[in-house]
Amino acid sequence: MLKHFTKEELEEKYRKERNPRIKEKLLAILLLYDGKNIYEVGEIIRRSERAIKEWLKRWNRENYGGIMPETSKRGRKPRISSEEWYKKDKILMEIEGKAMTLKEVTVYVKTTRGVEYAYKTVWATLRKKF
Repeated sequence: MLKHFTKEELEEKYRKERNPRIKEKLLAILLLYDGKNIYEVGEIIRRSERAIKEWLKRWNRENYGGIMPETSKRGRKPRISSEEWYKKDKILMEIEGKAMTLKEVTVYVKTTRGVEYAYKTVWATLRKKF
């Protein structure tokens, strides 16, 4: 196990952490710092040995960043990139100044880009911009 921080620094990070998932992982690392083995840590925090091993592997490889939740890999990739929506001379520039309903924007995107979006998706995308 690599000790990227002193025990006191790690305890300070544990006390200040607000995300419960990260806090749980920090607790596991603290217990490993104290000399407990993976099985004992799993018993104490009620997680599988496999989970503890994965956390430890990521801790050793990536330091504190290794125990952060991986949020960037979730969800489906958009069919039209945000650049396509927002960049100059793109969709929003093309429809700007025109009095169009969301339904009309949906139809416009389908006819010009060949991509069919749900009404709700068009609303959410335009909401981000305006």
